[in-house]
Amino acid sequence: MDTDRAIAAALRALREVPDVVGSVLAGPDGLLIASDVDQVEPDTIAAMAAATVGLGRRFAETVGLGGHRETVIQAEGGCLISYAAGAALLTVVAMPQANLALLHRAARTVAHRLGVLVEALHAQPPGRDPGGNPPPAPPAREPLPRRNARTTGSGRPSAARS
Repeated sequence: MDTDRAIAAALRALREVPDVVGSVLAGPDGLLIASDVDQVEPDTIAAMAAATVGLGRRFAETVGLGGHRETVIQAEGGCLISYAAGAALLTVVAMPQANLALLHRAARTVAHRLGVLVEALHAQPPGRDPGGNPPPAPPAREPLPRRNARTTGSGRPSAARS
């Protein structure tokens, strides 16, 4: 099984825990790696979870509690729990009646597995598939034409606009 499929399977496994709605795996920068959520934007969850965990890490360090392990947000409509997953971040969305002890036990195991998988994902050379085959050669392209600087009425080049 390749790494992407293993990550997807690990996220799906969390749905077996009663009252788990979904999960998101993100990098420490908040960029989405993989998700198994419905009815919410996984990119938003990934970014906000990274920001929340960053604040939690800083808070724990300031108080002298050591390294971050997890952040729990409980709200009227459910809870969000973010776990350290190696260099990545696993966030689980659950209903308010979720058994947090059961959820923590399952999610911590999955977070550890995902941390190992993310490390394997980063260890693969860029552009190679898990089977070790090199990527296909890109199609030959002609070079883009050079752009000449436009001048304003003052004779100075104008700023490029995007």
